[in-house]
Amino acid sequence: MNHFEKAQQILQDINADGWLIVCNEDNDIHSHYLLGVGSHALHAIFIASNGKHKIIPVVMEANMVKNSLDKKGLKAEIIPFNSLADFIEKLKPIINLPKIAINFGDNVLDLEGTSFADFIPVGTYNALQKLSPNTEFISAAPIIYGLRSIKSPEELKALRNVCKTTIELLEDLPDWVKIGMTEREVMAKLEFEYSKLGKPSFPTIVASGKHSADPHHNSSHEKIKPGPLLIDTGMRIDEMCSDITWTFWVGGNPPEEFIDAYNTLYESKEIANNYYIDGSPSNIPAIKCREYLAERGYDHEKLFFHGLGHALGFVAHDVGPRISSKAPETDMLKENMVYTNEPGLYWTEKWGIRLEDDIIIGKEKCEVVTYNPKDPLLI
Repeated sequence: MNHFEKAQQILQDINADGWLIVCNEDNDIHSHYLLGVGSHALHAIFIASNGKHKIIPVVMEANMVKNSLDKKGLKAEIIPFNSLADFIEKLKPIINLPKIAINFGDNVLDLEGTSFADFIPVGTYNALQKLSPNTEFISAAPIIYGLRSIKSPEELKALRNVCKTTIELLEDLPDWVKIGMTEREVMAKLEFEYSKLGKPSFPTIVASGKHSADPHHNSSHEKIKPGPLLIDTGMRIDEMCSDITWTFWVGGNPPEEFIDAYNTLYESKEIANNYYIDGSPSNIPAIKCREYLAERGYDHEKLFFHGLGHALGFVAHDVGPRISSKAPETDMLKENMVYTNEPGLYWTEKWGIRLEDDIIIGKEKCEVVTYNPKDPLLI
């Protein structure tokens, strides 16, 4: 079942007439997700519950969109436009229906909220209401969750491929990273290699020395020195992303405290993997991980200040429950969801370690698609 067919089925389940995406300058990732190509100018996608799908692209992108749909085996009427007035004229009759889903989150700040659906600008939402005042516009959150939270066999195959490719590039990294290179030089070389096969799934984090204690460090012009080197990176191929973190040691042998922390994180990650299974509450892997860190004498409340994992898929942070000790007990993992497992320990202004793998939720056992070296790699 392709994305159009699955969305159509969900529309029928929620008794909605269609799902409308109005996208301009790439403001909604679901345009690329559905079309399989980046359409950068203003355009609209209408997935209809009756199967009469329509795409309204600008003239200069119409052929590109058509070719992409043909390649993916997707059927939709292509209705090109050549001016804003023309776009409005062609959109208005399509959305003159009782109930249409659009991409807003109706509860974005709640723990079980719908921020994953929040893409449409307020101005566009207001314009649609004026354009079709008798239409009830509802949140497309159920459609987006249904499409993206559990992966198809084709998506899982693409995940395994992109993870294998990313790992191969990480394995080569000790051969070319040198003391004196800047963090951004390392980032640029990695992402150049990605561009030959796909694209970066997010800006690579290259964190040397004390920067490794900042989980979301922005790669800088700081030169790499002896000490820890944390690299959090990923790429997208065939609409699936990898997201992997390895922590290296640069220059000589690491101190005992680094080795102990690294080994403890590795072991805690392996323990958490036992709970990345169908039917497990999404807080349990994180609780088990933190229990082990506490057993080994690490103050995880102070030193591990982020969740254990997140959903992974079309984007690096995809749709699905959080893997966190603070997640609601009612959030459940399901077979063929894809997640990261990324415990970390951070000593602010000193150094940090994070080990991140990508995982497919299994019925009785998860599939760990990537790996972290059991012992820290030396550069």
